[in-house]
Amino acid sequence: MDARQHIQRQTPPRSSTDARYAGEARVYHAFLLRKAPWPWRRALSAGLSLFTVVALGALFGHPADGLLASIGAFTGIYATDLPTFRLAVKLAAVGLGLTASFAVGAVASSSPFAAAVALACVGAVATYVAVALAMAPPGPFFFVMAAAIASGQPLGHSIAPSAALVLAGASVAWTLSVLLAIAWPQPAHGHASRFRRLSARRIAQTLKNHLRPSDAAFVGALRMAVGLFASAMVAHAIGSPRSYWTAVGCAATLVGMTVMGTLHRAIQRALGSAFGVILAGAVLSIHPRPIELALLLFALQTAAELLIPRNYGLAVIFITPLAILIAETGRTGLGAPAIVEARLMDTLLGCAIALALRLLWRMPRRA
Repeated sequence: MDARQHIQRQTPPRSSTDARYAGEARVYHAFLLRKAPWPWRRALSAGLSLFTVVALGALFGHPADGLLASIGAFTGIYATDLPTFRLAVKLAAVGLGLTASFAVGAVASSSPFAAAVALACVGAVATYVAVALAMAPPGPFFFVMAAAIASGQPLGHSIAPSAALVLAGASVAWTLSVLLAIAWPQPAHGHASRFRRLSARRIAQTLKNHLRPSDAAFVGALRMAVGLFASAMVAHAIGSPRSYWTAVGCAATLVGMTVMGTLHRAIQRALGSAFGVILAGAVLSIHPRPIELALLLFALQTAAELLIPRNYGLAVIFITPLAILIAETGRTGLGAPAIVEARLMDTLLGCAIALALRLLWRMPRRA
């Protein structure tokens, strides 16, 4: 046995997480553009889903209902490259999950403490499932966003009708995404190829196998729960007018599973949000009509999904105004400048809490 063979046999294999971030060991990598194929089918699934539900609300004279249903239309974002039947099953589960997340947030909206607990629970479950099943991005993020939006604003309907609108939006997204997959078949890649082989029984067994305190899925879920609860309570304590955005910023940052990945997310989220709120302020100041808003949301969502594989920070420039327009259009109490300022400050606070939590979590215990 020569020296090279000896070194290879003595070196432990890297975990999948280590391999995933092997090229992200430097801070400046957060600013680089990755070489990745343009995910046109997924981007169009997401954009068309959002446009359709908002446009239908406008056409029927209920634009607020269309915006509420757009939360369920986030289902289209999860339209990865899977065989059609598997994709249909996955998107059905995502749609139901988004509806359930929204309902949990809405039920807890009357109390800041209850809202923080609800966000922690939704984030923990969504993160655990996403990590255990190696779901492709955005993973747990939009489940947290659905719960956060529901917990942070008064609903025009009672909880059941509001959840029904979210489910209706998910149904529209499911239909459009499946039809697009049939018309535009694509080979499975990466994370998607794993779901090609998973049956319902194997998914259940996989989730059970990861239910260990030392497992990455379990640790990630617990960290997400702590981060969301802490960020929601801190934002409420300082009197933020839209405290749920702090939790959203925290969730987006904690999606990074390594310290460097979390740092990259914090940098990208903070800088992307800074530019994104300017764009959102400009849109809010012109008060777009409902059908114009639907077209804007289509453009923002499609651009964001095309850019995410290349650089998350660039995508956030479009994700930020998208989320603000969905959550704030038609609401009273804050003008456009106040909304922009509150969103930026809450996002920065959420990123800081997530980064501090991630750094402290890995500190070794002293003897």
